[in-house]
Amino acid sequence: MRFNLLIALLVLSVLLNGFFLGGYWLASFKAKEVSNAKQRIEEVVKQLDLTPEQREKFHELKSRAVGIRKPYLRRMARLRAMFWKTVTSSSANDEDIRKVIHEMAVEREQYQRKIAAIIAEFFHVLNQDQKRKFLEISNNSKLLKALISG
Repeated sequence: MRFNLLIALLVLSVLLNGFFLGGYWLASFKAKEVSNAKQRIEEVVKQLDLTPEQREKFHELKSRAVGIRKPYLRRMARLRAMFWKTVTSSSANDEDIRKVIHEMAVEREQYQRKIAAIIAEFFHVLNQDQKRKFLEISNNSKLLKALISG
């Protein structure tokens, strides 16, 4: 009886330690992501040599972009689930599948329009040198990631 209790406590201890270490690893991974995002943002700000007013506008627009992106991702997750449910349904038909795909496309287009408006608004606060640099660095998508990532 005592031996079984000892084994049970040992297993419980190992499991709790595993959960603790897993939580620690996950937290450190998330911290690195946040740090990398901040570094990307600062790198873009530095490369563009933004004035204090432009920095303020950049951060305002970034905040707006994140505010648009998060709900979009939630809606798209819901639509993807609906898509898979429709496709794998025993009563799946082309019309139902087409409707879900259309709804996903409309959602994506609206998101892209909103983000494009934010990017255009930022572009218009830049001087000619900054605009040239903006176009250079946006080709490798660092700027877009820095602007819209959460």
